[in-house]
Amino acid sequence: MIIDFRVRPPFGAFTSTAIFNPRPVNPAPWAARPLQMNIPYYRSFAERSMDAFIEEMDAAGIGLGVVMGRQSPPQYGSVPNEDIVELVRLYPKRFVAFGGIDGSNPDSAMAEIEKCIAWGFKGVAFDNGWCDPPLYDDDEKLMPLYARCAEAGLIVSFTSSIFVGPDLTYCDPVHVQRVARRFPKLNIVVPHAAWPYTVQICAVAFQCSNVYLVPDFYGHIPNTPGADEYVKAANYYLGHRLLFASSYPVRPLGQSVEQFRALPFESDEIRWRCLGGNAARLLGL
Repeated sequence: MIIDFRVRPPFGAFTSTAIFNPRPVNPAPWAARPLQMNIPYYRSFAERSMDAFIEEMDAAGIGLGVVMGRQSPPQYGSVPNEDIVELVRLYPKRFVAFGGIDGSNPDSAMAEIEKCIAWGFKGVAFDNGWCDPPLYDDDEKLMPLYARCAEAGLIVSFTSSIFVGPDLTYCDPVHVQRVARRFPKLNIVVPHAAWPYTVQICAVAFQCSNVYLVPDFYGHIPNTPGADEYVKAANYYLGHRLLFASSYPVRPLGQSVEQFRALPFESDEIRWRCLGGNAARLLGL
């Protein structure tokens, strides 16, 4: 079974977040956003349709999607975790829940983590570079939150790339490294896999066996600089800790699976572990 480890379906408040903003038609090639280049039409995005989304999951062979919540300032948009509860209630066999956590206010963040534990969520998602004010993933005031997640067995997600935070220092993998070493029993997934610091985040995963990389589109869009490092690592030591994700709606499901399958893994065994087996083990399925 293919498990997409990061989706934000066209459901509830997800559709009012920035990732669902309308996209320019025929932009000038020198001004086009790279992540919106060379993608086909996909009805679920165009129509904000859950029926189409489920159809596209089935067509791509995706059996399960990990829904990543988001709590961030208005320009990016937030999704109440109650929306995720409702989504999983309506589609219990298709989605696994990660609640969104805003670390700006540690007290309210801790209360939200407790809710996620009570709801039976598998993990929680931090977009710390988008806090107000922005935070590094290893900010000291976040440590009690991570300690509670480790105690409760929650997986922690750190979205980390050039877009999350005011500048590149916010996706420097050293911040993930410090958290991973401080909490060695805390499983950490890194959507966007700290791109463009590909070698450095692979080094963190080399050292820290509790770090799982989710390169999503930075790993499988053809000709992305540095993307081959993720595959090299999977062919060596990371083959049990690399996870497939589309990061829908940024990229369509079917195209994402097709491009991931085309990556030069050394064996189909590694490819299929990364497409679903690793995720199933991590999620305890």
